[in-house]
Amino acid sequence: MAGRIQIPFVGPQSVSRSVMVNNQATVNFMQAIKGAGAKAPIVLETAPGLIQRQVAGDGSVRTAQMVASKLRVAATENELYGVYGTRLVAQTEAAGNVDVGTLNANPGRVVIAKGRQYLAMVDGTDGYTWDGTTFTQIVDPDFPGNTGAGSPTFILYLDGFFIVNDALTDNFFISAVENPTSWNALDFDAASVAPDNALAIAEANSLLWIFGDETSQAYYNSGNPDFPYQIVLSATQDVGILAPDSLASSDDGIFFLATTPQGGRFVYHIRGQSGQTISGDEQEDFLTTVTDPTTAFGFVYKQAGKSFYVLQLGPTTGADARTSSTLIFNMKAQAWETREALDGTAWLAGGHGILGNVNVIGSRLQALNYTLDLNTFDNGGEAMIRRRRCQVVHNMNKLLDFWNLIVDVQGGVGTAVAAGANPQLKMRYSDDGGQNWSDFLIEEVGRIGQTMKRCVFDQLGISRNRIFEIELSEAVNLTIMGAYVEISELDN
Repeated sequence: MAGRIQIPFVGPQSVSRSVMVNNQATVNFMQAIKGAGAKAPIVLETAPGLIQRQVAGDGSVRTAQMVASKLRVAATENELYGVYGTRLVAQTEAAGNVDVGTLNANPGRVVIAKGRQYLAMVDGTDGYTWDGTTFTQIVDPDFPGNTGAGSPTFILYLDGFFIVNDALTDNFFISAVENPTSWNALDFDAASVAPDNALAIAEANSLLWIFGDETSQAYYNSGNPDFPYQIVLSATQDVGILAPDSLASSDDGIFFLATTPQGGRFVYHIRGQSGQTISGDEQEDFLTTVTDPTTAFGFVYKQAGKSFYVLQLGPTTGADARTSSTLIFNMKAQAWETREALDGTAWLAGGHGILGNVNVIGSRLQALNYTLDLNTFDNGGEAMIRRRRCQVVHNMNKLLDFWNLIVDVQGGVGTAVAAGANPQLKMRYSDDGGQNWSDFLIEEVGRIGQTMKRCVFDQLGISRNRIFEIELSEAVNLTIMGAYVEISELDN
């Protein structure tokens, strides 16, 4: 074998237990599927950056999926509601952020549901409502948070009812019609297929789903005047939820970090009345290394025709935040990616919502929010490293002489800071799966206007198994279409 060949460079995040088998990294890149006639069927595009907006509330965001509403009396357009610290905040396009209420100092994450006349929310201990003028705690003694032993951790709106779980029992409860301030102790049912607690609830395709640590059960509205929700036995999944806050629901279905009575840690996707595991061996190997996966949280966001499930793992605040990490499931590419901060810890995002067709991100670390922007190439002023580590390049364990590596990138991107700036692409390689690395080699991507610039790395030595890794941290767009090597096969 001699000459130039294309190598499998573009791909997903995929690290095996043995790095000699597979040690691919896709960090702060998105895999993009291209149409017929494109230069490459799939490319890597830079993930969106973050533009700082305003300070919000008195702490980091606690609402993974924020809610848009025109409920506030002074509102003239949709405002975005999320809980930051102890404050319910309405983010507006015209007036900035408006604090509309203060929650009790409970530590749990907060789930918000939007009805016709109210927003309602729970924090694992208490419930609250907002009708556009008044923010108040739910005081009805029949509300599960007020019984002295209940734990309402999730709330949703369906068929005119607000529905809450009690995470300490297998019960779920419905409010009076369109009124989350009014509850009846008899308006409840038990998730009865298995004796596991109702750890989380979600709605998809007009079905109510109850998630325990052993099963996932679906209910439909039968119209029964005594209690409307009846179980759909054929939809029951023998899969439980490992991290209740990892639950995220959208028109793409329901996603969560799951387990079974037999054990395991995996990501599960329910669509309609059926489900499937969407994590592979590599992601599940990684999940076994997470010290406490039950603290994970997740959300879904959509941008530029792509949908993503974001799974935040590990501690998110304090000294232990350095052990945190972010997995991203790219639904269109059906593949996994990662997002990282500059120090290698989890992505800054703690929650997401839409305000005026803009993707808004709440910080998981402080009382700030951001615009998620495809034309921004840093994270709120902090450098955003793009990194790709490719598949193992080999040929039946034969000795290969690598003359050069050509990385096919869009050249001439320069920077917006200085027209003459010439961003640099760093490359290193490893012959033992990434346990030891060469020094970085550097090639220029091209000043603004140098659109024909090629990134060619020469004289790369010999190996039986080679992986290449590229990295760029400057605030410029980086698109990778593929890579090629000039190579010859040696006698061995």
